[in-house]
Amino acid sequence: MALPTRTQVQNTFYSATAESRRKDLIDGFFKSAPLIARLYKKNSVKVKGGTEIRVSHIYAGFPAQSYGRGTEFDTTSREFATTLIFDWKYLYAPVNLDVIDIDLNDSPEAVFDLVDSAMENGELSLVDEMGTQIFGDGSGNGGRDLDGLANAISRSTSVSYGGLTRSTTQTDPGYSILAAAEDTTGGVLSFATLNTNFGAAVQGRIKPDLLVTTQAIWNTIWERSQPSERNTSGDLREIGYETVRFNSAIVTVDSHVPTGYLYGLNTDYFEFYVHPKWDFRFRGFMEPTNQQKQIGQLITWCNLVCRAPRFQFVMTGITG
Repeated sequence: MALPTRTQVQNTFYSATAESRRKDLIDGFFKSAPLIARLYKKNSVKVKGGTEIRVSHIYAGFPAQSYGRGTEFDTTSREFATTLIFDWKYLYAPVNLDVIDIDLNDSPEAVFDLVDSAMENGELSLVDEMGTQIFGDGSGNGGRDLDGLANAISRSTSVSYGGLTRSTTQTDPGYSILAAAEDTTGGVLSFATLNTNFGAAVQGRIKPDLLVTTQAIWNTIWERSQPSERNTSGDLREIGYETVRFNSAIVTVDSHVPTGYLYGLNTDYFEFYVHPKWDFRFRGFMEPTNQQKQIGQLITWCNLVCRAPRFQFVMTGITG
């Protein structure tokens, strides 16, 4: 019986296809969600190794005060910072082909078309799943999902974040990870209420720069905005997003935002971490011993980190 040689030829096509598509996959993801696109523009996408993701977090200030002649300075040492710790999250999309289908299309061009289509399908599936998880709370699939905005932007003391438990006690480190506002009032969108929540996330020159919501709510904001606010330039418009401006922030749509939600984000305090070895990497095709299949996986190790939930807000249950 002749030795099988076809698999090697197929894998040559697979490797070439995967390598040529990898850059498009990475670019596609970083342009697929307004938050990630903004972070990418700000160079807040961190390629980093290590067993955990660790970020510094200042949770308390020093007691500055006035003084006069003879005043003794306070020499007490105080804790003021800690480390937020996040696990790597692992995501994949299967790209599996039946050898029978491949061999029935027995020409290099046909094989390439089949593999290319399968790769595109896997890429779109992975990007779509990641886009959904960014707005979740990390509890999905047994806690394996990304630590999304529903986890990062909360005022619930039963929700921990980065290893800290939220607290309403101002001297507790957990107080600093309370969101500026979590408005569950709902109902028809009110600009006055939106402005109140926006203001809760403002501290001096620190303020939200991105509002992301559903198409229905964005339509209402667009209808109520002035023409000058509808024709704003910016990095998101440059890559195809429709935007309007509210106060100093860009408002845009993400199809993954849950119905009735509007997030007010200060993207200066977000970072997206990607593992250097597993940054949208295709493992290559493998053939199991008990089936005529070529199986492979597109894999990424990553997580979303918010270093300052206190500068973020969310509104839920709202309608256009």
